[in-house]
Amino acid sequence: MSLAVLGFSGPQVNAQEIEFWSQDYGDLIAWQRTMEEFTNEFEAETGIKVNYEQVNWSVAFNRWLTAAQGGAAPDCADMFWLHSFSAIGGDQYGPMPITEYRDTWPTLEEDFYEGSLQDVNWSGDFYGIPWRGDVRPLIYRTDLAAEAGLEGPPETWDELVEYAKALTERDSNGNVTRWGLALGPDNPSQSYVPLYWQAGGDFMTEDGRTATIDNEATRVALSFIRDLVWEHEVLSPDFMERGYSAEGDFLAGQLGMIASTPGPIPPQLAEDYPEMDGKWALGVPAAGPEGRDAYAGSGYFGVLRGTDNVEACVDWISFLSRPENMQRLSEASGNVSPMREVMASDYWSDTEWKEVINETLEYAHTSQHPSPVWNALVSPEPGAVIYDMVYRAVIQQEDLDTVIAESQERMQAEMDRAFSD
Repeated sequence: MSLAVLGFSGPQVNAQEIEFWSQDYGDLIAWQRTMEEFTNEFEAETGIKVNYEQVNWSVAFNRWLTAAQGGAAPDCADMFWLHSFSAIGGDQYGPMPITEYRDTWPTLEEDFYEGSLQDVNWSGDFYGIPWRGDVRPLIYRTDLAAEAGLEGPPETWDELVEYAKALTERDSNGNVTRWGLALGPDNPSQSYVPLYWQAGGDFMTEDGRTATIDNEATRVALSFIRDLVWEHEVLSPDFMERGYSAEGDFLAGQLGMIASTPGPIPPQLAEDYPEMDGKWALGVPAAGPEGRDAYAGSGYFGVLRGTDNVEACVDWISFLSRPENMQRLSEASGNVSPMREVMASDYWSDTEWKEVINETLEYAHTSQHPSPVWNALVSPEPGAVIYDMVYRAVIQQEDLDTVIAESQERMQAEMDRAFSD
């Protein structure tokens, strides 16, 4: 691939520097070393010096929120939640469109999974290149499934229920000793999200100003979860409590399946738990009435408003998005890549679970939403709109129409306040 195609015009006559931030990934020392290698190679090739700053994930959200509100920002960066931070910054701060440089990547749609491109396009503009993903497949205990006479993963919601029933075990007193299903291992609000999509729902309008959860999809998703707990008795009623540990139960053989499991868990099982070898497998999320949408987090390389070094940043992003460099980024970070060529490599196709992740990427649905308050709406804590809605509808079994109507009103009020200024 030529430098011209990648947007480079050759080494710069005048020395130039850009500031670039990235979150930390995987082994921190290895990640730091990889980024230093990239900056050195890029400077040798272009004459542009990249001043790299590593941002700890514990402060990343606040750093980007501050940048979107007019605070300190680099020239370009590894970012996330484009839609929300763009809504916060408007046309003054935060992520900067680079639509005029879109042709730097002439085969973008062919090179990247469609779902990942949702994370770099917003309101008709193009903002950068997706480089990492966290797509969430289903995971199940193959040893326990075999004991129950099950083969392969469940394909539909109905099969999910059948499998969960077969995997649930009780002692002689009727007490559950193994639950058949967990929705997810961490955030109960995030665990609800893919089921809502699979039922055909959208949380808000495309401009992020109008809540759209008072609909049939919400009723279907909440009813499905309620039935898993109280009718089928395959999902623990404690699944929304702070001390609940689906991952721990899965490892201990006290849980048969997790419907939506974060990307880091499969490689962690493969690398850190050799005793689990042959006892687990992944599956594409079970299809609901309207689809198989898989929850997908992501990150992208983009430019920040206020920089005077747009072209140098585009050159840097072009360099990082070369297939061979995307491969290095994926292996160094441990994240799946949204680039098809990387995911077709030996590294991402040498085991069955990696092949399933590749398949799941075809159903990836971006987890971000165009509202400045999206993070608060899906917080895993009591008081957050989505958490409270699920808790009231499922655990407390309140009237669905009342819960949904009140949740719609609360969500709209939160969104209105975000745009009140």
